[in-house]
Amino acid sequence: MRAVNLLPRDHQRERLQGARIPLLAAAGGVVAVTAFAMFLVSSAAGEANERRTELKAVEAAIRALPKVQNQAVTQGSLVRERSDRVAALAAALTTRVPFDRVLREISFVLPEDTWLTQLTATAPVSIVPVAPGAAPPSPTTASATPAGVTIEGATYSHDSVARFLARLSTVPSLENVRLTSSARVEPQTETPNGDGAAEPTKPRTPFVTFIVSASLRTGATR
Repeated sequence: MRAVNLLPRDHQRERLQGARIPLLAAAGGVVAVTAFAMFLVSSAAGEANERRTELKAVEAAIRALPKVQNQAVTQGSLVRERSDRVAALAAALTTRVPFDRVLREISFVLPEDTWLTQLTATAPVSIVPVAPGAAPPSPTTASATPAGVTIEGATYSHDSVARFLARLSTVPSLENVRLTSSARVEPQTETPNGDGAAEPTKPRTPFVTFIVSASLRTGATR
């Protein structure tokens, strides 16, 4: 027997169209996904090209920078620098003067009838060390300046000045104590008034001014 299709033709057409719709939808989805993937790949490629361009620009800028020559530090230069610093420190310690101790010792031997009006101290200047290969220092720099003190004061008699000199000679920090000058001062017994005439004043005790100089001992500067 031969099979005979008894369905109407319109119904068959609808069945065929219904079967095509899922296929068309699937094909459309594939096309959309493919287009989106191509868009992502294109964007990534463009960004990669931009990054590559920026990297090349940075590398070119680095190559354009001036090259710094690496200076190798030798062991000899380090030893020489250390020796120079040790010599400078030793010179500073050698010329250090404890003036507080010197003043304290002077105050211990100062007589009660003697007072000081000025005290000037001079610190020693050490010889500047010369680095290897450097020019020698000038004579004023190379010669050391001795340390010393100059004391100015007053008392009531020359005997008191001599007594003060004798006491200064016993100060451990001082040596070569010597009297530079001394003078007796007679205060005025009259003072001019507003009319230009001299008026007698209360008699004042004469006093003696003196200037004493001394050198600091070598041991006192350490």
